[in-house]
Amino acid sequence: MRRLFFSIISLTIFLQSCDDGDLIVTSFDFEDANLQFCGESSAYVFFKINTGAQESISVQLPIATEDFIVEGMMSFQINNTTNTVDYRRFNDAITASYFCNNIPPTSPETISEYLSTSGEAIVSIEVELDDNDTVAFEDEFEGDTDEDGIPDFYDFDDDGDNVPTAVEVGIDPENPLDTDMDGTPNYLDIDDDNDGVLTINEDSNSDLDPTNDITDPTVGPDYLNDAVTVTTTVSEYREHIYSLASTLSLFISDLVLTGEGEQITQESLDLGEISNIVTTPIPVTPEF
Repeated sequence: MRRLFFSIISLTIFLQSCDDGDLIVTSFDFEDANLQFCGESSAYVFFKINTGAQESISVQLPIATEDFIVEGMMSFQINNTTNTVDYRRFNDAITASYFCNNIPPTSPETISEYLSTSGEAIVSIEVELDDNDTVAFEDEFEGDTDEDGIPDFYDFDDDGDNVPTAVEVGIDPENPLDTDMDGTPNYLDIDDDNDGVLTINEDSNSDLDPTNDITDPTVGPDYLNDAVTVTTTVSEYREHIYSLASTLSLFISDLVLTGEGEQITQESLDLGEISNIVTTPIPVTPEF
């Protein structure tokens, strides 16, 4: 598994005084609340709810769905029309459905609201890739053994012999299988039984799966049987599948909110992260 990107920025909490010396009655405390989101396609709302204080903060940003799987950072200038931050207090507790329903509920009622006029929203996307092959990330991080364009750490088949790495490793990743005992484990060995025929070509039915070609059932697949040297030329890789999971973090800086005839300013506001905002298998077939 590879963790490619991460960003942590500290949280600043404050209470803002009014011009006449009175204190705005807000807690503006979302540190213990979970960051949540709603939306689809290209319009997402990220929000936190402080249940105890019956308040919420929401951020609407024009993020496309595909942005969730791209490593890096995105910056949005906050305004009061498209890229907005909205702080609200209610007369009763609210739930995520307040933001996630197409038609917001009429209850509870909003008793005060502050809408953004300026600021910057920074969205960080961290991507994890995993080939689920049981080999530890640190043992695969460097290199692309089969030179198929997919680094070993998320390559379904590290040596490119059309036998999945997870199969070639065996039941004990600490002691991976080495059938021909040549010092190279099967998952990195292009000729597992050292019979002179590449494992990828010990595929007599040409279905891109050498594991089901068995001449002698007492020994097992031909690619592990050095007594079988039948060659079938194979010139393509089977489809690879790896897992992708991404985590989103949201940070607001220099935020200005106005409402109720007053102004709230936030120099920095770390709204936290949403883990596994996208989890999906990715199919890919490398060029031979």
